[in-house]
Amino acid sequence: MISTAQIHGEESTGVDNKKPKCHGNKKLQRFKRKWRTRGLNEEEIVTLINTKGPNYIRSNQSSLHSYKHQEKHVQEEHKNIMNVITRYLIREHHIPLTATIIRKFSQQLETSLHQQYMIPLSYLNIYRTRKEFKLMKSIQHRLKKGNYILRETDKSGIFHIGNSVDYEKKAEAYRQKTGAYNELDSNPLWSVFDKVILLLNDLRLKKYILSWHLDKMMPKRNKVQLAYLYFIPKPHKAGTRLRPIVSSMNMPTTGISRFLDKLIRPIFDKHARSTTFID
Repeated sequence: MISTAQIHGEESTGVDNKKPKCHGNKKLQRFKRKWRTRGLNEEEIVTLINTKGPNYIRSNQSSLHSYKHQEKHVQEEHKNIMNVITRYLIREHHIPLTATIIRKFSQQLETSLHQQYMIPLSYLNIYRTRKEFKLMKSIQHRLKKGNYILRETDKSGIFHIGNSVDYEKKAEAYRQKTGAYNELDSNPLWSVFDKVILLLNDLRLKKYILSWHLDKMMPKRNKVQLAYLYFIPKPHKAGTRLRPIVSSMNMPTTGISRFLDKLIRPIFDKHARSTTFID
């Protein structure tokens, strides 16, 4: 005969040996399933996931461009970095622009940028670069065809896909609720541009500013752009709310703003230094 203890022992052994089922990353599976319904294949989905992952290192896309384009990009990067560095050294350490240390740093920086951007890649890296470029173009085509919007999220920095019609409805609802933004019937860009030009020329004519002041603040016709409102999704909020952002980086008044900032910033930093900290 089998005792009660033996029966319970066998039952408990059976329960203990039973392994829990593993369904994998359900969130990732839902994400992939959502993209599949929008027409993307497995390779495109994996590429899109990896591009925002912490271990992803984007291949050198500059290798796809001509030597002339790469050289231009290097010069632009060099100019932008040197502008930031020299302004800081002059303002904080009173080092003159003609100092030897600045000249040597400029030469070393240019050499380093040339090495990073223009050294020939291996065949495998070139293959990877071209493959990823084609995949990105394919994803862009599918998004445009399906009338979808791809945005980086507000907090987590991952990609979010949404229907453009849904985005428009949420944006319109936000504008009506806050009353902070109005959709313009016409483009006032060139009217603002002309007013800025007249103002700056008048200041120069009256000798309130110097010629180099005028050059710094004068807007460029081929670069100006009207400020615009766009939204980024907040999927961590119920209903995936949208966060409004106003981009005004290329307004006709941007040059004036930057010039005044250079004048006022040192004064502000001097008086706010005791209460300023860098996290």
